[in-house]
Amino acid sequence: MKKPVSFITISAVSLALLASCGFEDPDANETTNDDTASGNGQLTIANPADITTFDPHNNSVITTSAVLVNVYSKLLKRDEAGEIIPELAESWDTIDDVTWEFQLRDDVTFHNGDPFTAEDVKFSLERVANDTTLQQYATFSQIENVDVVDDHTIQITTAEPDPQLLSRLSTPAASMLPKDYFEEVGADEFFKAPVGTGPFQFESWQQDEAVVLSKYEGYFEGEPNWETVRFSVVPEDSTRVSELLTGGVDIAFNIPTADMERIDNNDGTHMALEPIQRVIQIWLSNEEGETTADPAVREAIDLAIDNQVIIDEILQGSATATRTHITPGNFGADPSLYDTYEYDPERAKEILADAGYEDGVTINMSVNNYYTEMAEVVGGMLADVGITANIELIEQSQFANRLFNGELEEAIFVGWGNDMFDASVLDFFKKEGVAPYTNPEIEQLLEDAAYNMDEEERADQYQQVQQQLAEDRGAVYLFQLQGRYGVSDRLDYKPRLDELYYANEIKLAE
Repeated sequence: MKKPVSFITISAVSLALLASCGFEDPDANETTNDDTASGNGQLTIANPADITTFDPHNNSVITTSAVLVNVYSKLLKRDEAGEIIPELAESWDTIDDVTWEFQLRDDVTFHNGDPFTAEDVKFSLERVANDTTLQQYATFSQIENVDVVDDHTIQITTAEPDPQLLSRLSTPAASMLPKDYFEEVGADEFFKAPVGTGPFQFESWQQDEAVVLSKYEGYFEGEPNWETVRFSVVPEDSTRVSELLTGGVDIAFNIPTADMERIDNNDGTHMALEPIQRVIQIWLSNEEGETTADPAVREAIDLAIDNQVIIDEILQGSATATRTHITPGNFGADPSLYDTYEYDPERAKEILADAGYEDGVTINMSVNNYYTEMAEVVGGMLADVGITANIELIEQSQFANRLFNGELEEAIFVGWGNDMFDASVLDFFKKEGVAPYTNPEIEQLLEDAAYNMDEEERADQYQQVQQQLAEDRGAVYLFQLQGRYGVSDRLDYKPRLDELYYANEIKLAE
């Protein structure tokens, strides 16, 4: 493979970038989880990884976005069901095929007291649409310009008709920044103590330990639910579980399946399992010279894997088998490819023998080490049909860097999300994308769908892409994950499909 690639619209390449340091006891802080007279005290969330930045335009990691959405606001956002709803925009309409007009709220202030106006929208969107060094540039490069009509009206013009514009504007990467203050202090100083319009304002960030936010009294939707919100960095699974069981944290993410029953049986805690956008998959190169370029090898890999065994034995049932990345709740989903898989190891052996691999075949597989156990089980299943997988385990941040530099092997074991809730996530199968498989017919369908304003036709184009990928095994999809959250019984909390923590939606149980 080893081809350079450009950054395209993505969700996080992996579930998180693991941190290496330990846990700071929240009881050591002045603010605790106890309720106070002025609010609900502190909400403490334990994540396996620290944030990577406070710049929403230069981030592609979901665990970072999950924190930043509490500081910044966007024109639009998604509700718990994934539907687009207003946030800073009150209403919107199309002027023509390439022009959208948005009416803005007039009662919003930034955390430093500056009023939110159309100038801030122009500044924020043109920053991410024009600065090629920002990770989210490609997501917004379709925006040609943002025109200020008046203080609370803006028009966005795209280079081509863009059926995905509303989805783009609802992602954390579309967060609004205060133009005047940002330009006054500069980017470096701004992101040391960021200012947004969200329900919580920046208090501190001790890297590899915690991000602490406090409620913003001037929040435009009313007084926030919590005095403070603490996102603690707890890389060790056992420590996250222990802190939850002893009341040190309210929510612990990515609970090991072996601990789920223990948490459910503990007095004061329970498990919350909900589907998330992340799909575990293996991308297979069809570049000339690679072993996986042979369609027979790709098909045999797919047929050798028993998806349900992995779901049952490793994930304790907390996943759903799929043959597509586009799961229910996303635009362009093909229901015929969901909650199903193909497993036929005897047929896999026959296919390899017929293709001239009677003595077996060897492939090289790059694995994000977050998914080590799954990948090793898959390697054993492949070995059973005569496929030897040389597995290279790669630390998560290095995995991301090497992926975007085209430095991974012919088979890539990865978990990938979809923060736009749209089948356009499949654009990584374009030639400039990060996936090692390309197909001219798929490329053309993706290109046509990108500018098609007819939703029915566009959905059909994306379904054709999924059917071709399933038939040719450009990717072997394993399952859609469920998020595994350990939760204190004091909370009324249902995890979101998009994996974001909107702390202001999290309430005390009645």
